[in-house]
This record gives sequence, structure tokens and C-alpha cells, in this order.
Amino acid sequence: SSGINAELPLRPGAPRYPEILGILSTFLKQDGDRRTIDNVLGAVARMMKTNPGSLPLDTIFPTFVKWLPLQEDYEENITVYSSIYGLLSSNCQVAIEQLPTLIPLMITQLTNKKVDDETKAKLTEILQGVTSQYQDLTLKSITSDQAEILKQALAHVNGS
Repeated sequence: SSGINAELPLRPGAPRYPEILGILSTFLKQDGDRRTIDNVLGAVARMMKTNPGSLPLDTIFPTFVKWLPLQEDYEENITVYSSIYGLLSSNCQVAIEQLPTLIPLMITQLTNKKVDDETKAKLTEILQGVTSQYQDLTLKSITSDQAEILKQALAHVNGS
């Protein structure tokens, strides 16, 4: 529920982000169960989507990526990947620096049977943009198997 609160576009909430992040980070440090961790990631994703300028993304985002992919609460996937899409779309340097980790992770999620079609469509959209803008980086970051999965996903989108 803290994620939902963080998404509300109330300006008074933005200054409380550091306080909220402090509380959420304690859940990660306690080695909580994966559902709790996935919910924390969903809450942070909502904050990144709603008000990225109020967050210390240079410290938050690498930690956020380190805990991906979600393992229990797959309902948070669309929120998580939409927030990543938003950061990449705005050319957020911190997000771009995480692409060598994010690209293979997102490709792997395309073949995860627990990931829903809406999320897979968002992942494909992100990967389509990333691979056209950062082709060399993409190729350096993935295995030949991942390259084949990516090729099939992009061909599907492009109607080939």
C-alpha cells in the first residue's frame, strides 16, 4: 500500500520520499521474504514514475536493478518495467548505465511463463528502443541464446 500512496500526485508527498525510502530500504536489508521485496520494488518504481526528480536515482536505481527480476509478486512487473521505460525515455544517465544488466534480465523475462502478456509487451517495447539506440551495447550484453529470443520478440512486434 505504500507504493500506491507514493503514486498519488500530491505535491506534499514528494518531500517525504527520503523518509519513505528509508523505511522501504529496511525491508531490503532485513532479507525479508520475496513478496515483501517485490512490493518494495513496486513502491520504489511508483516513486520513480511519479516524481523521479525528488529521488537520489544515482544511489537508488542500481540497488533497485540488483533486486530484479521480481520473483513472487508478478503484478508489480508492469509498474517496475514502466518506470524503467520512463527513465530510459527521458535519457536518464543512471538508467542507461544499468543497461548491461537490464538488457539480459528483460530478455530472460520474455520467456518467463509467470510474466503476463502486458508486461512482455512493455519489455519488448523497451528492448526495441534500447536495441535501436544502443545496438553495440546490447550485443555485448547478451548471450547468443538471448540474442535469438530478442530477435524473435522484435520480429513478432514488427510483424515478420
